[in-house]
Amino acid sequence: MKRILLAAPVRQSADVFEEYQKGLDRLIIPEGYSVDRFFIVNDCPEVEPIIRNAAYIIHDTDDEYIKLQNDHLWTEENVNKMSDLRNMTIFYAMRNGYDYLLSVDTDLVLDPHTLEWLLKADKDIVSEAFWTRSDSGTWSNSWMFDQSESMGMTEKWREPGLYQVGFTGALILISRRVFEAGVSYARIPNIRRAVFGEDRHFCIRAACAGFTIWMDTHAPATHLYTRDAYEAYMEKQRGEGNGN
Repeated sequence: MKRILLAAPVRQSADVFEEYQKGLDRLIIPEGYSVDRFFIVNDCPEVEPIIRNAAYIIHDTDDEYIKLQNDHLWTEENVNKMSDLRNMTIFYAMRNGYDYLLSVDTDLVLDPHTLEWLLKADKDIVSEAFWTRSDSGTWSNSWMFDQSESMGMTEKWREPGLYQVGFTGALILISRRVFEAGVSYARIPNIRRAVFGEDRHFCIRAACAGFTIWMDTHAPATHLYTRDAYEAYMEKQRGEGNGN
């Protein structure tokens, strides 16, 4: 039996987190695999009472994280602390003997077939696609080069398939072998703003360690990135519940 740890730092509103958990509950787990959940609750005490089917710890960082109606504002302090939290999930997975870490951000609602497609890809690092819309535009959770250069591939990636990419994150299956090679989310000390974000530093470390990075697009997740996105999703759910 191969063991998968589904893990994430949690800094989320209770209503969005509940939709996230519902998505996890619907996840189809292929034969021969087991999935456990582990969360690091970070400055959101309203989430703790509704966590279910998961181990968790409280680890408050007391940094300011600003969400606007249609965007998020990430500071260098936010990113550095997120690197630490994600590395804590790696440590937990390694210490407890898991074969994979499935990192799933807490504003994502997964397609039930997500894990089937990720495991079918048979890659050490593979993400599932999703798209984000904000005041800054619309973008994928994968790209090819540097901070966000997709080389015009974004529309191609909307076609179901498996694509080699340069960078990815937020919904990503990583084999134990990657961590045994020393890859982590730790910030690369001589890179500051040229490449900004813990996922980017992870992917640079992975590439330097000889790993290729992939994205599957057969089962895209829904990204509840903003209140508008959450309200639109809930309105759709209510409509489907009424048979409309």
